[in-house]
Amino acid sequence: MAQGSSLLTIHSSNSSRVLRIEVPARSYLTATLEGHGLSGSVEVWLETGDAEGLAQFFGELGCVETPWDGVRAWASIESDLLLSATCTRLGAVTFHISMSGLQGSSEEWRLQAGLETEFGQLRRLATEAEALVDEGAT
Repeated sequence: MAQGSSLLTIHSSNSSRVLRIEVPARSYLTATLEGHGLSGSVEVWLETGDAEGLAQFFGELGCVETPWDGVRAWASIESDLLLSATCTRLGAVTFHISMSGLQGSSEEWRLQAGLETEFGQLRRLATEAEALVDEGAT
């Protein structure tokens, strides 16, 4: 499989918003959030074990069989990408996404947004996340 061919994609069920996470090079992954009035991306270095943690986060979500209470979360080691997920009793899953860059500088930036999707998408996301880890390891 060629590098950059694995992609994790979360489409909003309520708007044009979409989160894409891919591995364009062995050393990092790129997360891009676009749609419904915003656009931003961040690179997360893979040498820190972030890819495995991300795959575990989505893997655990993919194993959930019923809607849950509380928040499930993952953050990159440098906190430049944070993802959390909540679920309603009816199975609407909301991902809360936070991206940041240039931390500590005078031009630091942060993008935060929510993205709602269906509970039935979680197994697909777990499979896509596992493929990203495999992609980053090759």
